[in-house]
Amino acid sequence: MKLSTMVRQVIPVFFLIVLFSSCELFTTRTNTSATTSDLKLIDTIIDFTKVDTYPIFSDCENYAENDNQKACFESSIIEKLSAFFATQQLVVKEKVNDVANVDILIDQSGKARTVTVDSPEIIKEQMPSFDSIIRQSIDALPSMKPAVKRGIFVKSQYRLVVIVRTL
Repeated sequence: MKLSTMVRQVIPVFFLIVLFSSCELFTTRTNTSATTSDLKLIDTIIDFTKVDTYPIFSDCENYAENDNQKACFESSIIEKLSAFFATQQLVVKEKVNDVANVDILIDQSGKARTVTVDSPEIIKEQMPSFDSIIRQSIDALPSMKPAVKRGIFVKSQYRLVVIVRTL
């Protein structure tokens, strides 16, 4: 009977020792050289300010080189925005010769939207509807193929410099 009493006392102590022991004792250890090679794969330098392929309008898809695509994108956006402005009737009281900066964002689906319009006071005074016309012209741009980075469609932001010169 003494043996059963002793076993009853030892079993709870044994369970307490198992409960309070570290879980690290039950895990397998990994080789540190394998994790070092994994880190080398992860440690590649990615320049997120540059894209592999620029956004492309449908009329620019035939250009193979990235520089030609960028030039086509820039000329197409200027052409499309100029055509929109030609349909607007802007009236000014005084001559204006200044520059406005427009930041546009092209999302992953290829839709352009205006982020900011930074126009000087002279443009705001002489053409109060300038900012809204800029926003409308950006919204009227046709959808395009978005920028690509490492095979994934990404958002890209561009700054357009709009020269406002009246006669």
